Amino acid sequence: MKKYLNLEHWTLTIGHITAFFLVLFAVSCQKNEPPEPPETTNFSLYFQNDFNLVQARYAAFVSDSNGLVRAFRWLPGSDTASLSVPDALPGERFDCTVVQIIARSSPGTGIADTAVRLTTYTHPAGGTRIRLRDPNFLQSTDVDLTLTGLNSLDSILVPEGLTFVQPQASNNFQGKYRVLHTGRLWLRLRINGEAGWRYAIFDQVSGPGISVALDASALPAIPAVSATITLPLLTTWEYQLDRIVDAGKFQFFPVGDPVRVPGGAIPVFDQLDVYEPPNLPFGGYRLQCAGYDGAAGVGYICDRSFVALPNTLPEPAGDIARTTLADARQIAVRCTGAIDLLAFTRQRSGTAQLAWEVLMAPLNDGIVLYRLPDVPAELADMFPALKNYAFDPGVRVRAECYDLLQGYSAVVAQRLSLDDPLWQMKAGYTARERIF
Repeated sequence: MKKYLNLEHWTLTIGHITAFFLVLFAVSCQKNEPPEPPETTNFSLYFQNDFNLVQARYAAFVSDSNGLVRAFRWLPGSDTASLSVPDALPGERFDCTVVQIIARSSPGTGIADTAVRLTTYTHPAGGTRIRLRDPNFLQSTDVDLTLTGLNSLDSILVPEGLTFVQPQASNNFQGKYRVLHTGRLWLRLRINGEAGWRYAIFDQVSGPGISVALDASALPAIPAVSATITLPLLTTWEYQLDRIVDAGKFQFFPVGDPVRVPGGAIPVFDQLDVYEPPNLPFGGYRLQCAGYDGAAGVGYICDRSFVALPNTLPEPAGDIARTTLADARQIAVRCTGAIDLLAFTRQRSGTAQLAWEVLMAPLNDGIVLYRLPDVPAELADMFPALKNYAFDPGVRVRAECYDLLQGYSAVVAQRLSLDDPLWQMKAGYTARERIF
């Protein structure tokens, strides 16, 4: 049986084949086209640096959730600057680390060292403004003191004063002090074997120095111990106690102890015996204190105002405990109670003193993990120990609690803006520290 070619059927088949190859060609062309690039945003932070380059050198870098450095720059002194990640993806979260470098020399030794402090703010919002400023509003005045009318000087204390020269019989009772104050300062002394204290107040003090001569026997007496504050720990406390004169104008009257002499004996105590002159303006008290008990492994910090001097200090509302994860770059802690902000600090002593603090949100009644980001090449070349995360053993962890601020965002906003040097006192700050 002969088979004949059906041309009509053949023509239809050629049409189908032609269409098929056209489709393949179109698909092939589509596959060769480059993919659409992902949508990006410009993540930017803004800085106002109030320090000049002689006071401190500042830098900042931004790292992503993997710890990769995405932007770095040195910040100009006494100027504003911005730092941007132009290829940020929508929804990406970043950390910002501010670096402070201060060159210092120990007086009289000729030994120079460098202090490097890094502060990492986790997850700041794009457009955040960060101010770098010294929140210390105190002024410094050198007081040259001459005492007369006494046979013996049994004790003399200048609150918030650093003793340069101690008055005594061998130097005709002449002393010199450097005092930190807000316009008013005072001293108290015991003379001639008397049991009570006498005092002198100096008002409207300003300028770099003053000279005063006092007849010690004519000075008025102050009452006995006005109050005793029991502290949470027996340790080497650092504290500052002030009578509030006008918080709005940053006016305070110190009623604490003198400034400790560097290298001198460090006292161990667990209570404060408070002396103060009578008839001071009544505005309450401000107490700043910090103490750490190495044996117990716990520390306490506060900055609070009180209408009257308390017998004891309030306990923080939260606490922290270590979990098993910790190495040179990462730490994990378990949070309990109501904590508003967590701070992790690693330190290294030596000629180049390093400190890296991370501020982050807690997970109340949960575990928080953080890993230090990479170190920018610009800093790694300058400080190899920083690049290698070669810190001293131990991580200092601080759980901060506030009466009038709630949550990490509210607290870190105050730290970033630094608009009010008294923000912690006004917010009712207490904290617990542990070293793991």
